[in-house]
Parts: sequence; structure tokens; C-alpha cells
Amino acid sequence: MKYLIVSADDFGCSKSINRGIIRAFKDGIVTSIHLMSAASEFEDALAQASQAGIKEMGAHLCLSSAIPVTNPDNIPTLVAGNGRFYEGYHRIALGYFFKKNNLKEIRLELKNQLGRIKKSGIKITSLSSHEHVHMLPDILSIFVELAKEYKIPAIRYPRKDKLSWPITINKLKKIFASACFEKKMGVVLRKSGLAYTDNFLGLLDSGNLKEETLIRLLGSLGQGYTELVTHPGFLSPEAIRESPFYLNCEKELAVLTGDRVKKLVSDLNIKLVTFEEFCSCPR
Repeated sequence: MKYLIVSADDFGCSKSINRGIIRAFKDGIVTSIHLMSAASEFEDALAQASQAGIKEMGAHLCLSSAIPVTNPDNIPTLVAGNGRFYEGYHRIALGYFFKKNNLKEIRLELKNQLGRIKKSGIKITSLSSHEHVHMLPDILSIFVELAKEYKIPAIRYPRKDKLSWPITINKLKKIFASACFEKKMGVVLRKSGLAYTDNFLGLLDSGNLKEETLIRLLGSLGQGYTELVTHPGFLSPEAIRESPFYLNCEKELAVLTGDRVKKLVSDLNIKLVTFEEFCSCPR
């Protein structure tokens, strides 16, 4: 049987992105929303989720391009002069390799991000990270510790994504970066006892998932449980100010809510499930 978790990341980054994610959840194939408590519109995200009757989400923890939950004086190696995290995954990776980022500070900030979601009353059913920073081994160890501390049953395991046309330098960079860490990550996760899906999709086409690409991915879906990561939303000046990454969010929203994709999911007998359903089923 083919089971598919369709995740929408970055819930909380802007009001328009929040509205788009709710739309993709209600009218499309999205089954799992991943909430950023370090995002500028976290409270709006909670309000929209409550209005939509959503009571379980993934925690999308962040160490870049957002606003820290912790007092910046307590995490000085993580925060730029403007009071936000440094921009981009590359800055975090560079700091990690050269040990400029203090792991105690990282753990404190991630714990506080989880605590903020817990206080909201939302049930956290999985952990993921902005720009997949938890693939870095020491940061992954912190994620595993926090998952156990907060009794979160599942964690995202990015790996072996399918390469689709067009082949770009950016996609090749992602393949190389993933290859550097995915094997060791798998060893850690198997030992941890945490749940993770059998397959993973969405890394290479992140932020630019086209209909034809998604149709090919659905057609080649493997047996078992697969997580597909997406980034739907409504485009707005606010969203673009957060990041140019969101320029294609409306197109992605249209793909995820389109009749063609929904019909294909039904025709291929793909069962859409949540992380809570995934964790409760025997595997």
C-alpha cells in the first residue's frame, strides 16, 4: 500500500503564507502543517489553525532567517546585529563546521521554540527543521534529545529524493549536501527509536514544485509511507520581504489544490495520511 504525508512547511512566516497553507490543507492534498514558532506571524498561524479546527502539527524548528525565541543576549553566536538569526543555511553550516555556533545555545533556542508551541496547546506529532539544518550530526543529536523529552514520536528524514527535469546547479548542490549526511543520519535515527517515513520527496524541487513534476513523483511513489515536503502560500509583499524563496508559493498552492493532482491521487489508490496516523499504524 502507498501512503503519503504531504507536509506544508513554514507555517507562521507571513499571514499570506499562513492563509495559503490552510487553503492547501482544507481544499488540497496537504495533510501535515509544520509550524515555525520563531516566525514573525506565529500568533496569526495559531489563530488560523484554531479557526480551521487543526489541533496537531509538526514543529518546524529554525536557526536561520527568522526571529529567535530566546533573549539574544543568551544566544550571541546565533544572532546577527539586527536581532534575527543569520540568513541562510550556509551561515549555520559554516558556523557548525568551524564550531563558532555554541551547541548549548542551539539547544536552548530549539527547546524554547518547542516550549512556545507546547504552551499554545497544539499537539506536536513530528519534528522538522527550516532548511533541513537537523541533518548536521550534532544538531541532529539535539533534535533526538528534544523529541524524547517532549514525547514527539516522529522526525523528518530527508534523503534520496528523485531528480526531475530541469537539472540545475542548485539541485546538484542539494544532492551533494544530502549525500554527505543522510547515511549517518539514518544510523542515528534507527538507534533513536523515533519514527520516520520509508521514503522522502520534495528536497530538490523545494519552493518550485510544478504540476508535471508532482505528477511524475506520484506516479513513481514507492510502497510504504512517503513524506512529500511542499511550500504553498498566497504571494504578498510581506512574504517576499521574508524571502524571495516564496515567489512561486501561489503556483505551488494551485498545484496542490488542483483537480488533476487530486484525481491522480485517487486513481493511483494513494492513501493520504497525517503524521499522527503514521505513528499509530504498525509498520
